[in-house]
Amino acid sequence: MLTELLNIETIQIVNEVANWQDAIHIAAAPLLQQNKIEKRYIQAMIQSIEQHGPYVVLTPKVAIPHARPSEGVNELSMSLLNLQNPVQFGPDKPVFLIIILAATDHTTHLQALVDLTQVLQEPSQIDEIIGCQHPDCIVEKIKQYATKER
Repeated sequence: MLTELLNIETIQIVNEVANWQDAIHIAAAPLLQQNKIEKRYIQAMIQSIEQHGPYVVLTPKVAIPHARPSEGVNELSMSLLNLQNPVQFGPDKPVFLIIILAATDHTTHLQALVDLTQVLQEPSQIDEIIGCQHPDCIVEKIKQYATKER
């Protein structure tokens, strides 16, 4: 499921961004263009982090911004922004990978999250993805790590 959601159309590689808010806007852009989310979903993700702090930084170097399905999700979707230079989500919270999660309910995205956990469980795997210079490389790494022996 993860490889269906994170593909050439939903993965971007950028050198750097001005701040974490810009990172979320850029990361979510493919989903907005494909009409899988509405603009208000991007605002909801940003407001949530502003209110609750950088809770979306789930593991070093990786943030998974998300908001409630009712806040503008049209279709289950994910996108990934790979930054060559990190953006700070908080003190001592440098982030290279921003993975937008847009769930339509509380269950349909769970398999994608299980697969994503496989991908992000090893720091070396995260570093290899960060080192990718093209979306094709990231797609291959995700396929490789998500299908590892469980």
